[in-house]
This record gives sequence, structure tokens and C-alpha cells, in this order.
Amino acid sequence: MDQLFRKYLNSVLSPEEYSKVSDFLVDEKNEAVIYGLLKPFWDKSLQEDNEFQDPNPELKRRILQTIMINENNTAKKDLKVFRLILKVAAVLVVGLIISTAFFYHKSAQTPYVAEIQTINAPYGAKTSFTLPDGSLVWLNSGSSVSFNSHFDTTRFVNLKGEAFFEVKNNGQPFHVLTSTGDIEVMGTSFNVSAFAGENFQTTLLTGIVKVKDLQTGKQVSLTPGQQAGIYGTDLKVENVETDMFSSWKDGKLIFRNEYLPSVTKRLERWYNVKIELANDKRLSEISYTGVLEMESFSEVLQLLKVTAPIDYLYNEKTRTIRIEYKKNQ
Repeated sequence: MDQLFRKYLNSVLSPEEYSKVSDFLVDEKNEAVIYGLLKPFWDKSLQEDNEFQDPNPELKRRILQTIMINENNTAKKDLKVFRLILKVAAVLVVGLIISTAFFYHKSAQTPYVAEIQTINAPYGAKTSFTLPDGSLVWLNSGSSVSFNSHFDTTRFVNLKGEAFFEVKNNGQPFHVLTSTGDIEVMGTSFNVSAFAGENFQTTLLTGIVKVKDLQTGKQVSLTPGQQAGIYGTDLKVENVETDMFSSWKDGKLIFRNEYLPSVTKRLERWYNVKIELANDKRLSEISYTGVLEMESFSEVLQLLKVTAPIDYLYNEKTRTIRIEYKKNQ
């Protein structure tokens, strides 16, 4: 949750994340956690110059009005919790006001419109692009990256899915934010895989990165050739072949004793197809080793079939490939 508040103050919260923050604030059992999260921001706001305290009274009035409406709808909340919510509102208002004042001040010197940009790579496709600071990003199939059109003292990007980064070192921190982990770097190259429902992994090729598990707060630093993975509540570091986790940006899929369920997930994204595995535990025990490059999907299916005891069926109506364990095996 501390990461969500940081993202809020840096104007990178998605609508879904904003709803999470709101729900968290009105839950009484979170009172102690909320206080601990907000106290640093609260203390800092009290030390700010007066010019940033209330340059937008209408904005403040509307936010406080919304807070009071929500309070009336929830009916008879404990007074202590209500006071805490007012403090939270004050901190959030300060965050909004500081952002507004900052952009106004900057626009007087160098006019620009700051906005959140999102780059998507649909299933079956990949893309690459340059961030405002000159850093390079390769985006894998079924992934998206969101970022502010103008980076200032800290550079934040939000990742869903998988991306490879070559970060330009300009002396400012660079953060890759995901739903599971936070990666902090300066200038380095690394791969991040953070697909929903799959294990989070960060693989470092050059430089140094810090990886933080947002659920447990655990943090590790990586050196080239290492990978950090989040498995449940465990944050593990191991040495890996980095090509296995970054070659996708060069048009290759590398498998090293990778089990069929994981292989099919990668193939689904790579070829934009739907693959179902029959309910047979023997399929989960099949592993593959090899490299795919420029093969068509039909060629891949034949390769899978000749190297393991499987059959596959294609349903034209649902456009789904179903893989079954070969009969009489």
C-alpha cells in the first residue's frame, strides 16, 4: 500500500488503484497501517512553505465535500476514524496542490502538457520505444507500460506484463512499478516479467538494481547474471542464463527444461492463440528444451507433437487448440 501512496503523489495511479486506496482508507482495521504510511507525507506537508498550502481552495472544497458525503453514506463511523480520514484528505489535497503548483510554475518557463501515456503490445506482437529521458523499452506480447510524458526528479513507469529496459543514467532514480514488485535503478539493462497470475521475475544483464516485494517489504540488490523472483511470500535470488529471459526482444523463445503449462502460456502470447490442456497430470510432467525463431505456429505444434506423447485438436468455432496426452501411451 505504501507504493500506491507514492504512485498517487507522483500522479501515476490508475482508476483501479485509486479505488483500492479509497477502500483501504475507510476500513477501520487499517487505522494503524494508514497512520504509519501517511505520517512521513503529513510531516513533510506541515513543513512546506505557505505558498503551497492552499492555492486551489475550490479543489480542496470539492475533495472535502466528497469525503463528507462518503462519511454520511457509511453512517456513524467512529469519531477517531473520521478524524483520521480528514487527516488523510489533507495529505492528499496537499499532494494534488503541489503537483498543480509544480506544473503551473514549470509552464511559466517552458510550456508543456504533462499527461499519462500508455503503450500496449497486443497478443502476437511486440514493440519498442523511447521514454522521455532517452531510456529504451522493448514491450512483449500482451503487455503495457504507462508513464508520464515528462519525467522530473524521479522517473516512474507502470508495467503490466513483460518488458526489457535499457535505462539511461541521468543521475535520477528510475522505478518500474508492478502489482507485485518495485524495481529501482539508475542506469542499467534488465528484464521484468510481471504477468497477472504468474510469478514476478526481474533478470539483470548490466548494472545494479534493487527489487522490493510490495507484499512483504523484503528487498534485495542484484548484480549482472542474477534474477529475483517472488514466489508467494518468498523473494529469491539465483544465478541464471540471462538470454533465456531476454532473447524474446530479439525474436527468439528459449526453453530449458520448461514444463508444458509454462510453455503453452508463452506460446499463447507469442502467437495470439488460445491453448487448453486436458485435465491430465501427465501433461504437466512434460518438459521442453529448445529455441524457437521464425517458426509458424503450425510448425511449433508439430515440433511439440514429435518430441512428446501428445495430440492436439483445433476447434474452429472457438478458435482454441486443445492438447491431450496421446492415447495408448
